[in-house]
Amino acid sequence: MANRFCSNCGTKLLTGAAFCVECGERQPGAKVRRAGFAMPLQRYAPLFVILSVVAVGAGAVLSGRMNPTAPPALPGRGGSEAPADTGGSLPQGHPPIAIPDQVKQSIRDMQKKAEAAPDDMDAWKRLAEIDYRAGQLDAVYLPDAAAAYRHVLEHEPQNLEVIRNLGNIAYDQDQHDIAAGYYQEYLKLKPDDLSVQTDLGTMYLSAGKPEEAVKVYATVLQTDPSFFQAEFNLAIAYRAMNQTDKALAALEKSRTLAPDDKTRTQVEQLLARVKGEPAGPPVGAPPAAAAAASAEPAGGTFETDAEAIFRQNPIMGPKVQRVEWAGSDNAKVYLKDFPMDQMPPEMLTMFTDRMKGRIKEKKDAHNLTQTVRFDLIDAATGKVMNTLTE
Repeated sequence: MANRFCSNCGTKLLTGAAFCVECGERQPGAKVRRAGFAMPLQRYAPLFVILSVVAVGAGAVLSGRMNPTAPPALPGRGGSEAPADTGGSLPQGHPPIAIPDQVKQSIRDMQKKAEAAPDDMDAWKRLAEIDYRAGQLDAVYLPDAAAAYRHVLEHEPQNLEVIRNLGNIAYDQDQHDIAAGYYQEYLKLKPDDLSVQTDLGTMYLSAGKPEEAVKVYATVLQTDPSFFQAEFNLAIAYRAMNQTDKALAALEKSRTLAPDDKTRTQVEQLLARVKGEPAGPPVGAPPAAAAAASAEPAGGTFETDAEAIFRQNPIMGPKVQRVEWAGSDNAKVYLKDFPMDQMPPEMLTMFTDRMKGRIKEKKDAHNLTQTVRFDLIDAATGKVMNTLTE
């Protein structure tokens, strides 16, 4: 479920807002064009959506079959009521993303086919799913998706996937009470689903009922004390209630539960803000601002500067779990979920050459002449994936 609260400062986001009104943090999935082409893969998620819509629409027309799985959870779900004309953050000059006319026609054909067969639940599920996927690009399809899902629900009143998707669609449309109702109905059938419990709490929080949200998050955390999203949202709820001490305690705990370095940095920024301390630039700030905030003081060691090469890399940085130094010229960089063996050879060569160039810059800056070595290790298996020597 998409977060309706700024992960940098905790302020509730305005519907359709590209930036947080409190701290200026750009929101994931906001329709903002940015300069530059080197972007993380997740920024191309809208391209996957449109390809998915095209593929599913074409497949439904050709074979009458669709994968019955629910639409994927994608960055930027929720928030925008306007058609997603850019489909999210795209490279400058990239053409706007829109649903192709042939796909729109395919959806209309699926609608007619389903209406002609009111008892064909497979047809109605396919229609609901394709409308839901299309709704990720153009919100005008979300009411159609909800109507199709409701038709299925009349025939299959205990279909958990349908009930949850109806809650998600209402969530996307800021229909707080309706979304909460569907989540509650879902939880009657599957009370141990912590993810949906957390969604319900977030819906209460969005509706201005932080006390109810706290109760839900507390219940989730009693079952699973390591559930990061519930702990973080609990902090937001306490902050909304002006219970600063409890908010700080929840933030401190959520920092230890953060699933990756980027998320941990976001938690630390909010923690500093609640404490009234400088929080540094938001995650995703322009490189100059980020570099200024993370720059080492004059006289920093080679080890510190070299380690920063890995931690500040936009691709590798979020995957760095820890760096262990065996000496001033030998270190092991442990990476989580960074499958270097899956990189195309050309990309791997380009990546390693760039990293070695940065290492050489740091060596020159510290007047080092000896060869230095960095082993890049998969944290899960201990396997050395690559070695950089310079």
